[in-house]
Amino acid sequence: MAIHLQNIKKYVFYPLIRARVCRVWIPKQNGQATNFNCLFVDREGGTIQGSAKSRDVAYFSSIITEGDYYEVKNFYTFENRYMNIVVSHEAVIDLKSDTKVTRLNSFPLSIPRYYFNFTDFTHVLNKGKESRLLTDVLGRLKAIQPIEKILVRGQTLEDKREFILENIRGEELRITLWGDIARSFDEASLAEQDSPVIVAFAGFRVSEFRGSANLIGTAASLWYFNPDIPELLAYKHYYAQIPVDIHQLPPSSRAILSLETQINESRRTIREILCMDPFEHKNERFTCKAFIVDYDLFKGWWCESCPDCNKPLSGLPNNLRCMEHDYPTSTPVPWFRINCIVSDGQDVTNFLLSGKTVEYFFNASAHHLVFDKKFTDPFIVPPQMIEKLNKTKIFQLRFGAYKSVLSRCEIYVCNIFDDIATKAYINPASPIKVADATGPIATGVGSSIPFTSPTPNLTDPLSVDQSQKHTSLQKDTFHDSCHRQSKRAVIFNDSGPHDRKKTSIQSTNAFLSNIAS
Repeated sequence: MAIHLQNIKKYVFYPLIRARVCRVWIPKQNGQATNFNCLFVDREGGTIQGSAKSRDVAYFSSIITEGDYYEVKNFYTFENRYMNIVVSHEAVIDLKSDTKVTRLNSFPLSIPRYYFNFTDFTHVLNKGKESRLLTDVLGRLKAIQPIEKILVRGQTLEDKREFILENIRGEELRITLWGDIARSFDEASLAEQDSPVIVAFAGFRVSEFRGSANLIGTAASLWYFNPDIPELLAYKHYYAQIPVDIHQLPPSSRAILSLETQINESRRTIREILCMDPFEHKNERFTCKAFIVDYDLFKGWWCESCPDCNKPLSGLPNNLRCMEHDYPTSTPVPWFRINCIVSDGQDVTNFLLSGKTVEYFFNASAHHLVFDKKFTDPFIVPPQMIEKLNKTKIFQLRFGAYKSVLSRCEIYVCNIFDDIATKAYINPASPIKVADATGPIATGVGSSIPFTSPTPNLTDPLSVDQSQKHTSLQKDTFHDSCHRQSKRAVIFNDSGPHDRKKTSIQSTNAFLSNIAS
């Protein structure tokens, strides 16, 4: 006797089920299929996902067709631990080459052709943002953006396509497809549809963009034009007397013609950046060819962030709080937040590195470095960060929000590119000159001061006032002791992190002195 899908448990062998396949999706990576997935629905309304590994994709693709009714015999289940899930079931059916799958010619009429769990536009952000369960929505296709190339995290070009969906209340929802998912959208099939085009988007992850919900395509994302479902009737009736067209969205501001165009976008020197009015250029991006001299570890290289939004937590160590989500209900997440001391060979300033951009730059996450590599002290620098010193990069930048405490605007790093033109380091001149340097060094937005030999604790030139810039070596030594002796290990031995106690501050001082002279 066939078992009901809702009664299936994880890590159990089952002899028989009968169910309809309402969805089939085959995730791809760089055009290659990674696995085979389908959604089973039985007459009792139970649902469960079936999954096969990449070696069996061709086999199950040939015997399982979306919409047909099947008998599946002799299979095991495993725990549904996918990051994104299409149904709330604890188990997944493990489809293997010895699993017997037979198509049945007749099936109960009570099983629908499609299965969706639609979320109203109003509740998309609240219900879907923090949930593993992917979101399904239904609406009229109001606008579509042609596929375009976007530079992602300053490293790879990726295809992107966007849609605007509208419900019968006139509310809009933006949907974004990336990569293989974007390329799989068939515009020819869309052109064959009668107006109005009602689309069911299924299996999407919810994100927030400028305060509004935005659906992002996943490996399980599918879309259906004018599906034969009861919810479609309300849309057909509402738009029957209203002339509607599908508009074309303009290219996004991040669309690029070539990698070279992105790298050379509004090229500025550090001196020019420091003379820019942050409020006049608030919405602009610009690039700067420079290299990281050192890291300003006044607040360390990582911080504890909110597990919901990754914003830095504030307060005492035992009473941390998020400005948006109040007190976190789970363990705070390590998150990169690094003030980099940067030079272009002429001037010096600070750039702020944060979040995913840093993960791709260092090829490691803060979570990995803190918990796996045991770099728990934010004042001890991991080797991944050391490797990036004194290497020429193209930094794509923007001005951040005004900080009243600092009386300035941060310079945020949006992307980091390799210097394709030279692929070389900008090395400081070899002679080491000290103390008597008198050349001006720009240190803040629109400001510069006469340069003196830097102290061992090289503070943020954008965040300190003029009196602090002439702090004595003795005061810096005292300051270091208050901050765990400023454990800025920038030269590493082959042993563990506790052996890495040497610093590169002397070389940094020599370099900055040489610039000034």
